[in-house]
Amino acid sequence: MSNLTFPMLEYGLNQAPWDLCPLLYRGGAGEKVKKALQKIKQGHLGDVIPERVELVSQLHEILVGDLIGGGSRFSANNKIVALRSFFTWCDERQEHLSLETVTNVFIHWADHLLHRHRVESYLTQASLYDLVRLTATMFDRVLGRESSLIKSTRIRKPIGKGRSQTTKSDNQNLKNTFDFGHVLADICNGLTWEATTGALPVCITLRTGQVLKQWSGLTNLDKPTTRIKKPPSIGENKKSEARRAAWNQDLRLSTRSPLLNLRIESELLMFIAQTGMNLQQAHTLRVEQFHYTSHLDGYQVRSYKNRRNGEVLFEIYANYRDWFERYLAWRAQWFPDESDGLLFPLVRTGGRIKEAAPQFVNLVRVCKTIGVQIIRPGKLRKTRINWLLRESQNPEQVAELAQHTMETLIRVYVDPHPQIAMVEITRFHQQTDPSISSPAPGRCVAAIPEVIHEIPQSAPRPDCINAAGCLFCTQHRDIESEDHVWSLTSLSHLKSLELALYRPPIADSQAASRHPALITIERLTAKLKFFEESSHGRKRWVDEARARIAEGEYHPAWDGFIRLAELNNI
Repeated sequence: MSNLTFPMLEYGLNQAPWDLCPLLYRGGAGEKVKKALQKIKQGHLGDVIPERVELVSQLHEILVGDLIGGGSRFSANNKIVALRSFFTWCDERQEHLSLETVTNVFIHWADHLLHRHRVESYLTQASLYDLVRLTATMFDRVLGRESSLIKSTRIRKPIGKGRSQTTKSDNQNLKNTFDFGHVLADICNGLTWEATTGALPVCITLRTGQVLKQWSGLTNLDKPTTRIKKPPSIGENKKSEARRAAWNQDLRLSTRSPLLNLRIESELLMFIAQTGMNLQQAHTLRVEQFHYTSHLDGYQVRSYKNRRNGEVLFEIYANYRDWFERYLAWRAQWFPDESDGLLFPLVRTGGRIKEAAPQFVNLVRVCKTIGVQIIRPGKLRKTRINWLLRESQNPEQVAELAQHTMETLIRVYVDPHPQIAMVEITRFHQQTDPSISSPAPGRCVAAIPEVIHEIPQSAPRPDCINAAGCLFCTQHRDIESEDHVWSLTSLSHLKSLELALYRPPIADSQAASRHPALITIERLTAKLKFFEESSHGRKRWVDEARARIAEGEYHPAWDGFIRLAELNNI
């Protein structure tokens, strides 16, 4: 049987190494790894199920390949947890699991989870989808499927409520990000070498006027929970003061780790905001002999070895160089024996993995205290990318800075921005359907008058001068607005006054019935009828416009002409 462990990973002192071997035994997936391996060694789980060997071996190869290729340890762990859940269910149901049967078994498992979700409210819809999707992704790669297994189940991605992306919300997001950035800067400025080696508590003054007191493990006597109801004796007071004095004088990493970790977490997020690196890359960077090369408006930072410039590690803005070098000097003072160690060497206690991604627990605590929203690395990078995109309007350059393809940038990172969307829509209409002012209500797409098909014989001809003629031009466009409907109604009233002044030469002549003003009124009436019948909202526009005309309130474009026509009719 092949080795199913993950020797490329670093483990904590008390952490059990990852091993997929328990998946080969019935009942092994449901046990903790250490306990399962003990039971296997003692023979309590029986023999290996031979049908599972090929399936588990291929799953192991995929996980190892992802980790060696730079994949996230956190993601790999989530995949293993999902697989253990699937195998546990198979063991409980005595399912015959192999490479040939895994498709059908997976579908039955998904149906079982969906039933539990609906009947027992087991897992949320989002958690259920994530669990099944993660497991399906692994089996898709093993089976070489082009379409995902999850499409063969009845589980679908839950439809979210969506986010309202407005200028106000976007400005609020930027404000929260800038406020958080100010907090990071104030923390870094406050936790200098002198402050972190000085007396406790360390007081960090924020630009908002708030003061952060960092006790670094020393008991805060100001807290109500630490007040002792029974007055201590003189001897107890002396012992307590001696312990506090000793703690104050203790400058070991273990004693000052809360202060150091707070600054390192702040510097790490500041670094991510400047370079655009993801957390996995940034927190595993090691200290090098950095060499700066001018590039655009900043520097390309390379490792300098054997008088040769190495590959570009990251790029920074020019103003960040002094800040970064100040941090390196502070780091060298606190970690003199780790000159080639991690660039952001968080002090770990309790046997935890040194290279595990930080959870920023110190910053979370501080932000909760001062009422500032913490911006985590993923959101920080996304905000940075969207800000750069809006400022530069150059997706290709931003994609290069973010180290992504254009497709990934647009699909994953870019948020729609209402102002940019309005500009782009306006620009599109200007290029594809440009409009110019029209003598009549509405707009014209070109200053080349063209008669509509089947125009009445005595109708006004379009000439870009006569308002009535524009109504019979193919270049004319109506506008979907209440103001436009009011303007059409006012023009119709003007033409009715014009028609009332007309006196035909012969009383029984039919010429009056086809007067150009009458044809214009018919054209305007048809337009208003369309607005009236197209929707309830537009019908209200027409009713409101007619009410205004009845009250003598005309559109400003025609008000003067109507007043003159009314004087002539007196």
